[in-house]
Amino acid sequence: MAEYLASVSWQRGGQDFLDGRYSRGHVRKLSGGAETPATPSLHGVPAPISVDEYVDPEEAFVASLSSCRMLFFLQLACNAGFVVVN
Repeated sequence: MAEYLASVSWQRGGQDFLDGRYSRGHVRKLSGGAETPATPSLHGVPAPISVDEYVDPEEAFVASLSSCRMLFFLQLACNAGFVVVN
């Protein structure tokens, strides 16, 4: 069975914490070494507390589903003998 690991790191920096206005931006590091800057969704936590250019969990989930669907299609095409061109 495959094992997937991830770590999440956040740094407060010099921001006040108890007023709740600290940045929610953080970094996800996957077991393969890829690092992704992450943030909560801007729909629930407005900027500047969220970071607009970072990936939120909902976006990451949709992207993972899209990747799985594409890879499944490519394998079906390959098994059927079709050449996929882009």
